[in-house]
Amino acid sequence: MVRTGSDGKLTVREVGVQYGAVAAVAGVTVEFRPGVITGLIGPNGAGKTTLLNAISGFTAMTSGTLELDGRDISPSTARARAEMGIVRGFQTVRLLERESVFDNVLVGCERLPQPPLMAQLLNLQSQRNCRARDIATVMKTLAGLGLLQDAHRLAAELPFASRRLVEIARLLLVRPKVLLLDEPAAGLDAGERRRLVDTLRSYHTEDPFTLIVIEHDVDLVRKLCADCVALAEGRVIARGSPAEVLEDPHVKVAYFGQAAHA
Repeated sequence: MVRTGSDGKLTVREVGVQYGAVAAVAGVTVEFRPGVITGLIGPNGAGKTTLLNAISGFTAMTSGTLELDGRDISPSTARARAEMGIVRGFQTVRLLERESVFDNVLVGCERLPQPPLMAQLLNLQSQRNCRARDIATVMKTLAGLGLLQDAHRLAAELPFASRRLVEIARLLLVRPKVLLLDEPAAGLDAGERRRLVDTLRSYHTEDPFTLIVIEHDVDLVRKLCADCVALAEGRVIARGSPAEVLEDPHVKVAYFGQAAHA
């Protein structure tokens, strides 16, 4: 996948997701800009995860459109969107437990261009070149996330924070246009959260892409994100810098209720 610095503009227009009589996402319109880290916040049940699922194609939209770099991708499958550069991480870390860290990240190379099947079966020069590229890409990604010393350890042996970084490494490997992370700091202690923030910020600075992060830790949002979108009851209720959004009266009511706001 070849990505330029201007790639990754994601436009959500009047997107809705309906489950029976319940509108999990209700006509959301928001634009995510290339090279910007956006925090997606809101109380439980606000529609945050459902919105990421709709963007990535894991959940069908019942209304609205989705554009990537000005192209309508609404009809595209989740696999097609991943091939376009929209990559999704989940709340629960999903690794191949009995495989090495290296092999877990190497799996991500399947999304990179590969030679024809016959070239792979005959181990032609194009296949050997591709294999060398994949190995170099994995090692560079592991080094960038401080995981190189763990490359040959089994995933099952790693502490939780390192497991989370392995999953993120697999996602970053393909140089996504848009990366969607759902509570990446869940289960991490304060020191591990700082490491996660520093890692994501450093990687993003070196190779900017559109990064959207669902996170309940507002301190992490303040430190990591330049942009913030708040949802409540499936709708956008505030947009701006983290400081602006967290001070917005509508956001305070959504989080704490009218009495606490007063």
